[in-house]
Amino acid sequence: MSGPVVFTSYYHDESNDDGFQWEFRCDRCSTSYKSPFEQNYFSRGRGALRVLRDLFGDQVRAIDKISNAAESYSNHWGGTSSSTKDKAFARAVEQVRNDFRACGGCGRWVCHDVCWNEQVGQCTNCSPQVQHQIAQAQAEARGSQIRDAAYRQDWAAQHDVATPARVSCPTCGSNTTGGRFCGACGSALSLQSNCRGCGHQVPVGAGFCSNCGQPQ
Repeated sequence: MSGPVVFTSYYHDESNDDGFQWEFRCDRCSTSYKSPFEQNYFSRGRGALRVLRDLFGDQVRAIDKISNAAESYSNHWGGTSSSTKDKAFARAVEQVRNDFRACGGCGRWVCHDVCWNEQVGQCTNCSPQVQHQIAQAQAEARGSQIRDAAYRQDWAAQHDVATPARVSCPTCGSNTTGGRFCGACGSALSLQSNCRGCGHQVPVGAGFCSNCGQPQ
């Protein structure tokens, strides 16, 4: 009887009636490693018996009995409780084991290529790669310095921030991109206009000036 299989619990069973295969994933980055497909040879033999049964039918009763027995045994053989499948799983683990490492710091099984710090003997969560830390710190500092430099620039000098902004033309409803007039219909975008008589500001579209009564 085979002993317990100590390996990652992060895996997916892709076995079918034709054979066995598992996909194992890194507990950190989820990189997957598939074990080689292992043929279910008993299933292949069962298929041959089916062909003989279909060809000869009731003329060969022995074949029919053997085929039925093979059908029953093969269903059990491929089941999750099958000792044969357990052995196939153990072989699959051994075939991908070299691609994984067990971290003593956190207890996770991680992939050797991406998530393992060979110099320390821990996963890169417990002991990050120094060059990766340096690169990350440099990127963070660079971003902070870029933001500081941008804040020191005057980005509002070329914009009229005193006049209430409009994002659509009050006349035709088109989207605006700034300026005093609509790029679609040419209408003024200002929310206020000057009275023709007294110069007092009146809302755009008003019929009369509220200060002097002059028609607009």
